[in-house]
Amino acid sequence: MKLDKNTITYIEKVVDTAKLVGIDSVIIEPNLVRAIDSDNTVVLYQNVGVPEMPFGAIGLNRLNIFTARYDIAKTQDGFTIEAEVDDGSSYARSIIMKAKGMKIDYRAANPLAIKAPKQINDTGKYRVSLTAEAVMFLQKAQTAFKEAEMVSLISDGKQVSFELCDVNNDVFKYTFAETIEVLTGGDGKFAYRYPTKILLPLFKHNPLGQFEIGAKGMMSFSLNDLKAYVLPQV
Repeated sequence: MKLDKNTITYIEKVVDTAKLVGIDSVIIEPNLVRAIDSDNTVVLYQNVGVPEMPFGAIGLNRLNIFTARYDIAKTQDGFTIEAEVDDGSSYARSIIMKAKGMKIDYRAANPLAIKAPKQINDTGKYRVSLTAEAVMFLQKAQTAFKEAEMVSLISDGKQVSFELCDVNNDVFKYTFAETIEVLTGGDGKFAYRYPTKILLPLFKHNPLGQFEIGAKGMMSFSLNDLKAYVLPQV
C-alpha cells in the first residue's frame, strides 16, 4: 500500500526523535509510539495525537540505516513509499522506497520483537522551566568535565541547580531556576541523576522548554510533539 504524505512525515518525525536520544528501535502502533534505548535510560512514549497508520503497526529498527536509505530516495523525482503487509498480519513487514529508476527495500521488524514499555508508571510531580543560559552552561560544563557521565538535578524547594562531578570530586554547579511549579503536592525538593549524553541533546533541542520530574524521579520532556522520559540513575 502507498503511504500518504502525512504518514511519511510522522514516521520521519518519530525516527528523527528516537535517534536524537540514542534510540535505535521504535514501535508505532494504534494510538501509541513506544521505544527504549539499549541502556534502559530513556523512553519514548506517546499515547495522544498518534495518527492512524494504514498498515496497523510497524517496528522500525536499525534507524541509522533506515535514515541513510531514506535520505537517498526522498529528494529524487517520483519519490514514494509503500508498506508491505502479509495477508492476515497486523503490522508492516517492509517499507519500499521508490523514485525514478530506484527501489530500496527496507525490512521492518516485528513489533513483538522490539523491547519497549507498554506503560509509564510515574506521574509528574514538579515542573521546571529551562533557560538558554542553563543549556549553554551545561554544554560547557560537559566539555570541561569530560569524565562526568551523569548530571544531577537538585532542588531545595526554592531553586533548581544542576551539578557535574568528575572522578577527582571536582564539582560544577549552576543554579538556573528560581521557581518550581508543584503539580501533585510536595515540598518541591528533589535530587536525581541522569545521563549527560541523554539530557544535553534534549535540552539543546528546546532550550526554553519545560520538563517535569515524576514522583519516582522520571524526567519527562516534550520533543517534536513526542514525550521522552529519562530514567533516574543510581
